[in-house]
Amino acid sequence: MPLLAVDFATVGAAVALALLGLITAGVVVSYFSGVVPTVNRHLGRPWNRATVLTRPVLNWERVNLFLALEALRAETPDARPVIGLGYFNELTPALSANASRNTPLEFTVRPTSLLGTTKVVAAGLYLLRPPGLPPFGAMLSRTALDVIAPTAEEAQRALDRVLAEARARNVFRGQVLVVEQAGFAGPNAEPDFQIHFHDLPKVGREQIILPDEVLKVVERNVIGLLTHAETLRKAGRSTRHGVLFHGPPGVGKTLVTKYLARACPDYTVILLTGRQLKLVRESCVLARLLQPALVVIEDVDLIAVDREQSLDTTLLHDLMDEMDGLGTKANVIFLLTTNRPRMLEKALAARPGRVDQAVYFPLPDRDCRRRLFEHFTRGLDLSGVDADPLLDRTEGASPAFIEELFRKAALMAAERGERTDPLKLTTADFEAAVRELVEFGGALTQHLLGYRNDPDAGSRGMGFDPG
Repeated sequence: MPLLAVDFATVGAAVALALLGLITAGVVVSYFSGVVPTVNRHLGRPWNRATVLTRPVLNWERVNLFLALEALRAETPDARPVIGLGYFNELTPALSANASRNTPLEFTVRPTSLLGTTKVVAAGLYLLRPPGLPPFGAMLSRTALDVIAPTAEEAQRALDRVLAEARARNVFRGQVLVVEQAGFAGPNAEPDFQIHFHDLPKVGREQIILPDEVLKVVERNVIGLLTHAETLRKAGRSTRHGVLFHGPPGVGKTLVTKYLARACPDYTVILLTGRQLKLVRESCVLARLLQPALVVIEDVDLIAVDREQSLDTTLLHDLMDEMDGLGTKANVIFLLTTNRPRMLEKALAARPGRVDQAVYFPLPDRDCRRRLFEHFTRGLDLSGVDADPLLDRTEGASPAFIEELFRKAALMAAERGERTDPLKLTTADFEAAVRELVEFGGALTQHLLGYRNDPDAGSRGMGFDPG
């Protein structure tokens, strides 16, 4: 019996030692399979004696920061694979927990152009040493960019390099963009927003039918400013500029803005229309970052109504503050359009430095109407139509009305059975089209299509008192 007891004691001790050995081995394996030893070797010192800098990341910045880190990784000799950090959104907690290096690397898909996309690391640690920089680590997460380096000075140099690479590779520069809200940023936080690429149809100069002197003024104040921007800057002149297009509905203001957007290939175009109008401040933040930029605000009267006629002037003040705050050296052009210039706040529309040039878009005169007829005749046969009476009858009509007139006449021809190619129209087709548009459409259709002069927008003088 005593011998048996001694045997149990020996076995128990052996089992305890074995368990202790397994636990010790597990701790050692766990430690060396974690991220800390790898980071320590890369930095040349323990991570808790290094410096970590944290920069919050806005929603739209992540794709550019990812491209920057990938570029720096390509410059790093014998670069290590990116280390996945799972649910961690900050580097210090991940290192404190010695997060496993075996965590799968997760990605999200982000657009890089109208049709292109790329996968972006959700939470990953890059160990980098590009030429000219000390070894450092950079963690891109869902909310922040953390940079760790042996000293504070080296960490700042590394962060500056990452941000410079992101600016150089910005996928939004030179594109046509719209801005949308992306969650709530606190009252003291930088506004966060989403950026979407916009498919803006290309409009050629030959599609613009305006009096020559009007088109020359438009081009001088936008394209001319772009062309001669460097000369103006050297002469001490501001390149920030505000242009207001006004006139009756349907006279081509939107068409011209599309033409100008495509005629300025080096400019980033930021569109504000409809629900985007409430994001004036965010759009101007983007314009500052991506300048040279063209900020297009359609129907600006919706947010810039005269203060005496509006109870809520928040967006008006945002617009005026941002136009002032950009500074004289900013390479930003504001292109504003309205059908109701008399509704605009005078401090916006009649103050140089905010709106420097107003351009009135008139209803087409007889020569312009003839050019419009020639433009809209494509695909149609008008050999049996006397155009002169139509030119007389469409006096006071907008290009939009004339375009709809031709479409309606083509529909009348199709309904009576015409199947020729090109489609042959008759005078009766146009008579029926005019009657349906004018008589049956009533005042609303006439106003929407610009059949008669809009008394609010039709005078060449805008009715502003200087101020």
